[in-house]
Amino acid sequence: MLDSAYVAAAPVAQSPTEPKGAAATQAADIPSARVAARLSGKRVEALSERTETSTTWANKDGSLTTELTAGPVRFRDEATGQWRHVDLDLVQEGGGAVESRAHPRGLRLAGKTGKPAASLKAARDRQGHRPRDAG
Repeated sequence: MLDSAYVAAAPVAQSPTEPKGAAATQAADIPSARVAARLSGKRVEALSERTETSTTWANKDGSLTTELTAGPVRFRDEATGQWRHVDLDLVQEGGGAVESRAHPRGLRLAGKTGKPAASLKAARDRQGHRPRDAG
């Protein structure tokens, strides 16, 4: 009889191999985007170059492509500092007003509020009713 016990060693737990997911589509700056594009074989956006009207991509060959638009397609949200896509779909608010879902200038159209003013001067002179800007 033996006084020692044999214990089978538990297999060493290895971290699971990470599945190869989708390649990066964005990188912080142009050098990072160029490296990511070369490694993935797909274009990668350089976020440091993003504006309301342009998107800059690093291509797999190291070149850059900038897409420009005639008007804003995104804007920085003042509350979060993050980019948001412009969404001109209108949503109903109280009192008949409508507002865009996401607009760089907070587009809001007032609802019906009584009799129309006879002139702009009359509208300005009315007590308690101040004209509202659309943006």
